[in-house]
Amino acid sequence: MDISLIKAKIDIKNALIGGILFLAAAFIFYLYSINFSLLALIAVLFIYLNFFRKSTDLPSLLDLAILTVIAILVPLITTIIFKIPGYGIAAIGFIILITLLFENLELSFIFSVLIAFLAADVSDRSFSVALSLLIASIVAALLSYRIRRRFQVIRAGFLAGIVQFIVAYFLEGRNSFLIFSTLDLGLLKICLINGILSPIIVLGILPIFEYIFKVLTNISLLELSDFNHPLMRRLILEAPGTYQHSLVMANLSEAAAEAIGANSLLVRVGAYYHDIGKLVKPQYFIENLVNYKDMHKKLKPSMSKLIIFNHVKEGVELAKKHHINPQIINFIRQHHGKTLVYYFYSRAKEIEPDQKHEEEYKYPGPKPQSKEIAIVALADSVEAISRTVSEPNPARIEEMVRDVVKKRFLEGELDESSLTLKDLEKITQSFIRILNATYHTRIKYPKENNNSKKK
Repeated sequence: MDISLIKAKIDIKNALIGGILFLAAAFIFYLYSINFSLLALIAVLFIYLNFFRKSTDLPSLLDLAILTVIAILVPLITTIIFKIPGYGIAAIGFIILITLLFENLELSFIFSVLIAFLAADVSDRSFSVALSLLIASIVAALLSYRIRRRFQVIRAGFLAGIVQFIVAYFLEGRNSFLIFSTLDLGLLKICLINGILSPIIVLGILPIFEYIFKVLTNISLLELSDFNHPLMRRLILEAPGTYQHSLVMANLSEAAAEAIGANSLLVRVGAYYHDIGKLVKPQYFIENLVNYKDMHKKLKPSMSKLIIFNHVKEGVELAKKHHINPQIINFIRQHHGKTLVYYFYSRAKEIEPDQKHEEEYKYPGPKPQSKEIAIVALADSVEAISRTVSEPNPARIEEMVRDVVKKRFLEGELDESSLTLKDLEKITQSFIRILNATYHTRIKYPKENNNSKKK
């Protein structure tokens, strides 16, 4: 009850701050005599996405208000303070930044409309400025959607700048590219500088905005996926079994995420880090018990349960100590949901058959709150149980995967993840395909004949 009350207070606080920022945006509109209908249109579109379209990956109201204020300030600062023509407004860079941060093309399109028409309003209502910036921004958003390399960001900006110049050139009334006047060259210069300089600045300020909005871009995810990261190095050396488990999980999770259109890179990195808490006591986890005695043999089930539970808490602490992004920490905290530690629960039942132990042997949660975390949670169970299947073949693997997914669904573990039944079927098919490839059979090679050895 207390937790929900705290969350409600935080939401109200964010809503109030967002409302104040939105009023500040309205005041800027009034101060510079900008048409209020544009701000009203943007507000209606945000309401549509939140309540009717129900987009799950939209930023909070506070974040939307911050972005709206920035979108208003960019054209004003460019044209009024720096006296740069409307074509030089950094719409391309701003839209690339939003696309990298939130990976939501609908959101990018809304802000493209806002900044393009704002640019027109501060440029004597120039239709050519509005349309060229709008088309260039949409091109920039499409080219920077889910990209994984810094060079791709610069390329997206450059191509968007070329598109901006082409649109503006024709709208300015030029009929041929063979005749370049001074105005044409000036326009080309402005568009190219806008297209090249904007994404370079975006790459420089991207970590700041990742921190402000508590998000993780694909570029940062690639840095986290480097096995030279201190936590990954420790996992390889100190808990090699957990490391191998995480690798197979990452392959399963990435394929499943691609099948349903989720963020496959986020899923892969989440799988890498989900079990880092096992670094504290690696010898107490079965995948690391190579030629070692079972550490749980002489422990009570209640003590073993605490050790198993603690790997989640210790993983969160390790991640915070190494400044891992909260999005990855959510994988560590939520990947077990409120599932039952069945092995030690069974041992407790054997020792005390009259006692009810079920709630006591369940992870504290929370349940997976996103599609990506739910995929990793399913992959974790599937990978672990797949190692217990004797003589794995396609039929047994399919039966095992379907049983695991069905069990998690019926337990309600996926209720808060927004996964649909259609998604679950695609995830199941993906797991089956990857596991069949992992446990594929090979032809038995005949032994070399002794006669041929003599020869």
